[in-house]
Amino acid sequence: MRKIVLVLAILGFIVNAGIAFAQEKSGGGVTISPLTFELTTNPGDTIINKIKVFNPSDSPISVKMEAENFKPIGEEGKVVTSTEEDEDTTYSLRKWIKIIPNEFILEGNGQRSVDFIIEVPQDAEPGGKYGSILAGISGSMSNEETMGAAVSTKTGSLVLLMVSGDLNEKLAISNFSAPSFQEYGPVPFEIKFENMGTVHAKPRGYIMITDWFGNNVTEFEFSQKNVMPGAIRKIDVEWDIKWLFGKYTASVIGVYGTSNKSITSQVITFWVLPWKLMLGILIILLVIFIFFFKTKKRWQLALKILFKGEHHTQ
Repeated sequence: MRKIVLVLAILGFIVNAGIAFAQEKSGGGVTISPLTFELTTNPGDTIINKIKVFNPSDSPISVKMEAENFKPIGEEGKVVTSTEEDEDTTYSLRKWIKIIPNEFILEGNGQRSVDFIIEVPQDAEPGGKYGSILAGISGSMSNEETMGAAVSTKTGSLVLLMVSGDLNEKLAISNFSAPSFQEYGPVPFEIKFENMGTVHAKPRGYIMITDWFGNNVTEFEFSQKNVMPGAIRKIDVEWDIKWLFGKYTASVIGVYGTSNKSITSQVITFWVLPWKLMLGILIILLVIFIFFFKTKKRWQLALKILFKGEHHTQ
């Protein structure tokens, strides 16, 4: 049965892992840290890590830990977890994970470290494996103030595991766009990265802007976010400047992967013209021109008097 978990700490997770992991948020739930693990291993290795589980409420709770697989949904970096037995096991990590302990009582405002062990098979294929370590409330607890069944909530960490070997790393820009015309800045850009390989990739680089004379105007980095295999990830970038004028060209320059492969650049052009301001200035100049044109004889007479002392009486 598939479960989509709502975002609990999306901001911190995007910064650290580049993937928005959704979590249900409830006053009676648990919190965990860290929110993500990015690990590299070899076939046959055993990896041991710890997760801290915290009970933010004043009442004791019964916590159950479990491992599930996850896969990306949409282009915003969200994921869906799954325990289905008939799912595609190409990127499955769940069956490699053991959690110790997997059930325990956590006192109010208490904290506990939980080990999770990843046993990588000797015949594991190189590439990415993905899973989540979930902490949820189970059973029922009671004290002097409350009694009854606890509301089932879960919060989790994502585990991104890279099995070393002959990796298939292939990332490309599927779309790079910006508004073709704006009156003022800032200028929003949208980059969509498509991962056609078998391991997650985190592109890194910048957008370069040149003017209509080919001069380099500025460069600014885009956010580094993981792109899962078979997924498209959208990254928004903004050129945060208001006063711009003319035609500009933008290109994406970047690398990805363990060997810093170059990302094939894409180039777009766009215009920024404050046309309302320009139209207002043009109207003012036109009014001034018409005024001087209609009164030019008076101005000519005044200039003659001023510079030559000439004066004609009527």
